[in-house]
Amino acid sequence: MRYLLIFSILYIHTAYAQQATKRYVGGYTTFTIPFEGDSVTFAVVAREGEQTKRKPIFLFRQGSLPIPLFTINPKNNRPSLTELPKTCYDHEAEYYSIMIAKPGVPLVVNDAYLDTLFSTRHRPKSDQYTRTYLSHNYLDYYVRQTRAVLDFVLKQPWADTRRVVLTGGSEGYHVAIKTAHTDSRITHLIAFSGGLEGRHQSIIRTERIKGYTGEYSPEQAQQSVENLQREWAEICRDSLNMNSIAGDPNRTTYSFSHGENLNYLLALKIPILILYGTADVGSSSNDILPLEFARRGKINLTLRAYPAHDHTFHKLTYGPDGKITERTYNGQAVERDYFSWLTSH
Repeated sequence: MRYLLIFSILYIHTAYAQQATKRYVGGYTTFTIPFEGDSVTFAVVAREGEQTKRKPIFLFRQGSLPIPLFTINPKNNRPSLTELPKTCYDHEAEYYSIMIAKPGVPLVVNDAYLDTLFSTRHRPKSDQYTRTYLSHNYLDYYVRQTRAVLDFVLKQPWADTRRVVLTGGSEGYHVAIKTAHTDSRITHLIAFSGGLEGRHQSIIRTERIKGYTGEYSPEQAQQSVENLQREWAEICRDSLNMNSIAGDPNRTTYSFSHGENLNYLLALKIPILILYGTADVGSSSNDILPLEFARRGKINLTLRAYPAHDHTFHKLTYGPDGKITERTYNGQAVERDYFSWLTSH
């Protein structure tokens, strides 16, 4: 596997950064700041000389896998933020959109890297699932990382601290929720495509439903659920283990399966928006949120479910036999929905 790395400065350094450094990459401003004896790099959607106006912050936490911050667009050979919602670019005049790099991952790659990553996601490769990534890929590390970036950003003259939006999807759903629970500087929370109960719990839900859709027999579904229950018991017996032969190590799975998201959300007083597709069975646990908020007389939750949409907001079309016949990407419409929500909250 080969990938293109642009500018040696764009590596995530293992040496301790003595002070914050600022670089320009295409239409973005990148900062590298000291963090826990090492450093963390993040990108702001702002070209050189553009950070003169004070604007609110829109900080986005991406999903799982060691996905680089930037991908080279083969059409124009320019970098773009790999997972930042495209609709963020429609709101450059209103917000500074920010993304944080994953630890131990090159910052800039070409599409071949991603093709290899997605095709081998259950078979980690030494050059993609690095030791640095595996040892830092857990919930509390990302929460601390997010707070460190906010510590820096919210001291800058270009940041309007009166409006700090934290958004996260999939793995980032959990990061955003726990960070909002622990950091009072966040004024708005948007979380999507995540299971309220936790990652491993969502996997069990998904396996169980296969016994009703015909993908498994009821007996096969039960066997799969029992296997996952036994797997969880093994994870709990060695929950800090950072080694992995295939998939995430125990520490990663354990940290994202904590089961406290409901309590974290109920404790918040800020406006909350939760979004998910109903075909994303692992996220269906969010269905109970309106009940729990209503039970406590809380009115700061907006819940939006998208019928027949999957984990990545592809709308699914089914044939007479119940099988999927078409997938149509609808993610940008969903993104527009949460920016629309922000205008009224």
